[in-house]
Amino acid sequence: MITQNPFVPFSVAMVTPFDQKERLSLSGIYSLIDYYKQNHVPALLISGSTGEQHSMTIEERQILYQEAKSAGKDSLLLIGGVAAVRTTDAIRLAEACQREKLDGIMLGFPPYLRMSQLEAAAYVKKICTVTDLPIMLYNNPPRTGFNLELNTLYHLVEKYPQIKALKEAGNPSNAPIVKRELGSSFSVLTGFDLHLFDNMRNGYDGITSIIGNIFPEEMQQIVELIKREEWVFAEEQFSKLLPTIHTILEIGALRAIKYVLTENNIEAGICREPLSPLSKQEKKIVMAVWQNREVL
Repeated sequence: MITQNPFVPFSVAMVTPFDQKERLSLSGIYSLIDYYKQNHVPALLISGSTGEQHSMTIEERQILYQEAKSAGKDSLLLIGGVAAVRTTDAIRLAEACQREKLDGIMLGFPPYLRMSQLEAAAYVKKICTVTDLPIMLYNNPPRTGFNLELNTLYHLVEKYPQIKALKEAGNPSNAPIVKRELGSSFSVLTGFDLHLFDNMRNGYDGITSIIGNIFPEEMQQIVELIKREEWVFAEEQFSKLLPTIHTILEIGALRAIKYVLTENNIEAGICREPLSPLSKQEKKIVMAVWQNREVL
């Protein structure tokens, strides 16, 4: 599947399946992607923060790209999450995305380092020189301690036109400014399901959804309603999901999502420590709200 800008209005940030010994589960990758395909998910972000990327070795992430591509069979867009503390590791990941013919890259900045703007620009430039895949930059100051300034973004987009999108988890007010400066063909996406309506009203183009792991068709429908400016109906539909969403987030999104998927015969596996399995009480709470959810 070839597209000029693969960063579509709705995608799911895929969880990564690990077996009971915390090994990457190859059968789980196929089980999950078959589930996403059956639920008409148009695009997947693999090996992002929802995919516990920094718990994996570079080799594991390369295997994940390879097996996801094999399982996807070009029936949905695959965006490879690339981020590493060392630029050399990020380069290896980007090269693997290119080699496996993924549809694009979400390039995150290194956590913990608190780089300068010049250092961040150099990091991006080195990735852009080893791949011609479309790239979405991921600005997530709460997680990385680094904030990509708009002038740095503009400079990078001018120099490397393959940068087609920004996932902005910092200042949401940047979205309309970026759209005015870079034009309607440049996408700005969010990753916050609970902030979807505020973000979309503020100029965002779509979402890489975490909750879409358990509500894939529902969240896609809501995004489509918003894109058609059917705001009232979209909010009514979203409100039906909120009891489940709030419970999932309060207990711990990754832990609870993997449990729900597993209970529905999808091999989502477990989270790696220090994240823990759900307690018996947490399982009861999650299943109670899941079984009583409203169907859209």
